Amino acid sequence: MSRMERPLRDGTDALAAEPGGVDSATARSHGTPLSAEAAVETAMTQLRAHEAFARLDERTLRSVASASIARTLSPGETFVEEGDVSRDLFLILSGTAVAVRRDDNGSEIALNTIEPGDCVGELAFVSGETRHASVRAETTCHVLLISADALDALPDHLSVLRDLTGALASVAVRRTRQMSDAMLVTLQEQLAIKTLQNQFGYFLVLTISLFIVSFALFYLVAEQYVVNVYDPGFTWQTVFLLAIPCLAIIRLMKIPARDLGIKREGVWRSLGQSAVICAALTAPVAIYIAMSGSPAAAENSGATITPLFLLQYFVHSAIQEVGARGLLQNLFQKFLSDSRGHKSVLLTSTIFSSLHITFGIDAVLVTLVASILFGYVFLWQKNLAGVVLLHFWLGTLAAVLVAF
Repeated sequence: MSRMERPLRDGTDALAAEPGGVDSATARSHGTPLSAEAAVETAMTQLRAHEAFARLDERTLRSVASASIARTLSPGETFVEEGDVSRDLFLILSGTAVAVRRDDNGSEIALNTIEPGDCVGELAFVSGETRHASVRAETTCHVLLISADALDALPDHLSVLRDLTGALASVAVRRTRQMSDAMLVTLQEQLAIKTLQNQFGYFLVLTISLFIVSFALFYLVAEQYVVNVYDPGFTWQTVFLLAIPCLAIIRLMKIPARDLGIKREGVWRSLGQSAVICAALTAPVAIYIAMSGSPAAAENSGATITPLFLLQYFVHSAIQEVGARGLLQNLFQKFLSDSRGHKSVLLTSTIFSSLHITFGIDAVLVTLVASILFGYVFLWQKNLAGVVLLHFWLGTLAAVLVAF
């Protein structure tokens, strides 16, 4: 038996070099040799630091300490082998170790880091099964090896093993529950990450689809397949083409209506706030109209303001806001972790305004400014009702101004 593996009950110098052990130099300076009793007392103190051994009574703890062996492990040294049949226990006094397993391909998988105060081998000791993992010293480690053979050789081994097994089992069960809870949290986090990745893929498809629709419409107008962009038939086709990818993504991502801003909470507050904004913007328009005199000819206005036009435009406004603010802006804010929403508003407004390229560059610029306003109103109100009202009213004012 090596010097570092000499049982404490036979008397050893090994613990003298361990943290918390008796200093052999101090013992020699007093002219007394290091006794086995002093080593056992030191081991008892070290064992009490672990919750399982702290549960043992004094007699049992002393018996366990007398069966302990002090060891020093070098970095990289494996002291527990996966698959071994062994019931030995190791209490880490200093240093760190790592538990590893081999997968089916033979690759090593790190399970967890073992630190001072941790005990290795409780499950194998309690169950008598083979080791489920290997344990390797990462740094120089000082450990107490509690030999199962030495415990079996104790005169009172039956009562010692019973008490020690009970204490270890109690701690092992609690730690297993903690590990299960930790694994559940990890699985939930991984599932959330996977879900977010899938949702981002859908979001990317939505963005590309919107640009494809926009360029397709622009091509139709540029090639004069569409003569009047204000024709109700063309505007309805445009809205439906833009709504199809939005509705598909909402369904695929299973986005509830309230996450789109369609909810009862705050609806009247948002409508009231938007009504105030509408009134403030209407005042200068009314003054301008009063000073301008008669309206221009209908054929020059681009759009004729009729009750049917107003009804259609209101529906258009609602559909556009569900897609722009409710879906696109909310997804930008989610994927960019944009807590303040500034980037989300700007990106959504840029995309949404580009969809109006068929109406000319002036329409793009006006829509960009209006979309930024709508975006911040939505951030403020958290409800689509007020934004839809504001969109509808500003669009109507714009149509009225064109008529004059």
